[in-house]
Amino acid sequence: MAEVGADAVALAAARALLRVDTRADAAAVLHAAIRDLCGRVVAADADEPGVLPLDVSLGVGEPSVVAPAGSSPAVAERLRRELPTLVEDARAAAARCDRYQRQATRARTDALTGLPGRGEVDSRLAEVTTDDVVCLMDLDGFKSLNDSHGHAAGDRALRRFGKLLAASVRDVDFVGRYGGDEFLLIFAGIPLTVAVERMGDLARSWSDEGPGVGVSIGVAQVDERGAAMATAAADRALYRAKRAGGNGVQIAGTGDYQPPTQA
Repeated sequence: MAEVGADAVALAAARALLRVDTRADAAAVLHAAIRDLCGRVVAADADEPGVLPLDVSLGVGEPSVVAPAGSSPAVAERLRRELPTLVEDARAAAARCDRYQRQATRARTDALTGLPGRGEVDSRLAEVTTDDVVCLMDLDGFKSLNDSHGHAAGDRALRRFGKLLAASVRDVDFVGRYGGDEFLLIFAGIPLTVAVERMGDLARSWSDEGPGVGVSIGVAQVDERGAAMATAAADRALYRAKRAGGNGVQIAGTGDYQPPTQA
């Protein structure tokens, strides 16, 4: 019966490992299988009799090993026989999860600036609340910079601005590359006046860096009409800032809250 039980545990673990999404999930499946085999997961430095010196943490938390639950020689032998294969399968599943997460991260991240890309921006916009503020930014004179100094200079400006932008916000805020030389920032739960002040500080900091281009910024409070309306309002305020000479901040007014223009 012990052999049948061990086979059933291994089969259930193998099936469960096919469905895991994270390294932590793989570790949880492995630890459950160990318990089903009458083993206990203990700290690697624990003073336990009959410990099997094989790390079963999968890199999640502190290193851990397995000790038999009880003094049965049959249990200890079964653990010694079954554990290496279980750990190997779990490590393979964890590595697969890591690869998938790296691929997913690359798909969500703008390769040039390292900021979230448009897909991630749209996902975050879908989660805004009426306590949030949406800011759209566009680099002034970016086309001239590319034309005069080449696309490498433009790429450097985008990277520098993305770095400055990311360093200018809190962990709860969100920044992403909206497309081209446009960036989007979502201030979470912040008064509109504070958001405008911080965007003014950002514009001045960027101008002081002297990259040859300024930044125009449109700021809009999210209201009950939602993210699309606030983003459209911020976009209209942004272009008003450009028409005013650039390198400045404009607040969306009542008339800016209109449905986005259809292409």
